[in-house]
Amino acid sequence: MAELKLDSSSLKDGIYILSEINNEFEKIYLKVREKENRIFSDDEVKKLPFASDSNPHKKEWDLRVKSFQRFKEYLKSKKQNLIVLDLGCGNGWFSGQLSKTFNHIFFCVDVNLTELQQGRKIFDSVQMKFAYADIFRAEIPIASIDIIIINAAAQYFPDFKRFLEKLLTLIKENGEIHIIDSPFYSETEVNNARKRTIDYYHSIGFPEMTYNYFHHSFSELSGFNSEVLYNPKSFNKKVMRLFSFKDSPLPWIKITR
Repeated sequence: MAELKLDSSSLKDGIYILSEINNEFEKIYLKVREKENRIFSDDEVKKLPFASDSNPHKKEWDLRVKSFQRFKEYLKSKKQNLIVLDLGCGNGWFSGQLSKTFNHIFFCVDVNLTELQQGRKIFDSVQMKFAYADIFRAEIPIASIDIIIINAAAQYFPDFKRFLEKLLTLIKENGEIHIIDSPFYSETEVNNARKRTIDYYHSIGFPEMTYNYFHHSFSELSGFNSEVLYNPKSFNKKVMRLFSFKDSPLPWIKITR
């Protein structure tokens, strides 16, 4: 099996603690998730993205199934025994599902200790490693990762150029960064999207969350070797929507060195 060694002395209750824990962010984040009915039972998390009929966000998850299956098919073209970093993993459902098919090692990284603990309990296996880490502060060996996945998490990183530059130091020479189900906007859309977010978090009683949610434009990818593998705004996708074929409204972007 592929291997990436982390400092075993940082292991606490099965989770690597690679940077100082930010209790303030986790506290507000979990309150928002609870308000939105996005804190799920262990049994529900085990199923994701194949949500149960009782899941209040089932329609959204049905779209995320499409994104998951696309990436799963893509991964079949790769060699076995990869090191995969699932950054912003939450409870680790994405890698947990992939680990049922592939023999890769999945490092699930987030700054939400509560969800990491849930994921470690549910998806505990030799393939699945969970770590609490601020990607800018944690000591992760350079050029050690084959694939980095940012699944519905790009919006939590403020300086996207700096973020991508950091990730590029972590991937191997032929490594890949995949951004899935994260919103990107044109330059003309960004301000309106930001206003919608501010209005939304005020409406649910958590205006402070606006300081932790960021809006990125496609122009921020300029200067990077990027490729859109799924474009929801393509002509074919627009035609399919006319015939009520529903799919994710968010792009899938691959970045390489």
